[in-house]
Amino acid sequence: MKPCALAKEPPRKCRRRVLALAISCALLAAGCASPRMIPVDDKAYWSGRMAIQVLKDPPESLSAGFELQGSAQAGEMVLLSPIGTTLARLEWTPQGARLAQGQQQVDSPSLQRLGARLTGTELPITALFEWLAGRPADAPGWQVDLSAHAQGRISAVRREPSPGAVLRISLDR
Repeated sequence: MKPCALAKEPPRKCRRRVLALAISCALLAAGCASPRMIPVDDKAYWSGRMAIQVLKDPPESLSAGFELQGSAQAGEMVLLSPIGTTLARLEWTPQGARLAQGQQQVDSPSLQRLGARLTGTELPITALFEWLAGRPADAPGWQVDLSAHAQGRISAVRREPSPGAVLRISLDR
């Protein structure tokens, strides 16, 4: 038998070590990935990418993948990094909301307050769910553009109150 060039071992033993290393790497990578959200109702589940820019001096921005399910009354949103790890999880019910980021958890009676803490600005939560469904909804200070909703894109601009904000959503199809 010809020895393995790297380990000076027989080829069969070398192949086993390479296979074991490959399996270990795959398991390690899978351990770093975040579990995906299991949709309870396909009509109340969205995923894609979102970008929020708060027009301060200097501007603040957040860009992340997301999974969202539920309604303005009760639901869950997960923000994901480009490699799929969970950046934050926001859950809410009529009784209150919880924001989890890493090992930190913050509870609040206000979804709006935790949403602003997460994104840097208050978002029109009730209108947002309507926009995601492709339906226009009024939100004070916000102007939404649903003209590209069929292609999975939504944009909205808030002019009042200051500072302004720009929200862009690209839905997976």
